[in-house]
Amino acid sequence: MFLIKKEHFSPSKFKELEGLEDFASKLKRDYNLPFDEESLSMLLLSALRCDDISGSYGILKKEGKKRYVDELKVKKWLKENLIPNMVVLQMDDPEILKLLLFSIEITYSMFLGGSRATLMQKGFRERKRSFEAIVVDQFIGKLGEVAVKRFLEDRFNIKIEIDWDISPQRERYINDIKNAKKLISIKTSPNLQGIWAEADKGYDYGIMVKCSVPLHPLLQFFVEVCGFRKLLDFAEEKLDSKTSYINRLFSNSQCGQIKTRFACYVCGYFEVSDKNLRKKGEQLEHLGKVREERHLVRIDELKHTQDDWREFIKSVL
Repeated sequence: MFLIKKEHFSPSKFKELEGLEDFASKLKRDYNLPFDEESLSMLLLSALRCDDISGSYGILKKEGKKRYVDELKVKKWLKENLIPNMVVLQMDDPEILKLLLFSIEITYSMFLGGSRATLMQKGFRERKRSFEAIVVDQFIGKLGEVAVKRFLEDRFNIKIEIDWDISPQRERYINDIKNAKKLISIKTSPNLQGIWAEADKGYDYGIMVKCSVPLHPLLQFFVEVCGFRKLLDFAEEKLDSKTSYINRLFSNSQCGQIKTRFACYVCGYFEVSDKNLRKKGEQLEHLGKVREERHLVRIDELKHTQDDWREFIKSVL
């Protein structure tokens, strides 16, 4: 066990915890987990944040005024929550390749004015996003849908259809599972330490997926399928010189060797209701101010067991 204080619920402080790196490495090795140590640590942080509010996982052990991480309960959380709901997708998986082409196509359509999606990014001030940034955003945003499709099809032997339409005449509420009888919202989050699942108003169910994505997924595609190699060969021929620095930079990602994986955690689902509708401006712990009215549920309250998923399938398909 190691001592944890309130300030450790900040990701930067959590990473400084003595013994955390070794603990994450041991968990990764012992359970053959597809997440790297940092991603695994952030997933653990999300469980600890929930425990700080509700104690639902039992990971935080209290002794007087001090709180410790119970390593046995962490392993229980891994076995009962994380591992049964993991999906690992290789970069050369047909669904991932389809997703890449979809992301490029819909982004190109946006720039031509053929999609309702926006080129602007919300932040301190609105700024126009680059083509590459939008492709990556589209890819990550839909990655959770691909993970849910693979998860339900592999575990329950059913057919799941997801929406690949890029038409500007899309309906307001897009059903992320096309063959479902109810409106399903699937949200993908690369923010692994987050604790809130969400669904926009108008949907019947929300599904939360956390995905560990490489820092530059688009570049990784081109490196590993030899597209970047062709660019280097072309440049070297035109410049009559070797691009030695760039070659060294990508020496760990060899052309033709597909190594990149996308590790996803299908956290669970919830049914929307008035009880989980949060008002604009409402303050939520580890989230801050709610930007617009929508349904929000803590991930420790999501339904995630095999029996829960069977009930979900029975209700919506």
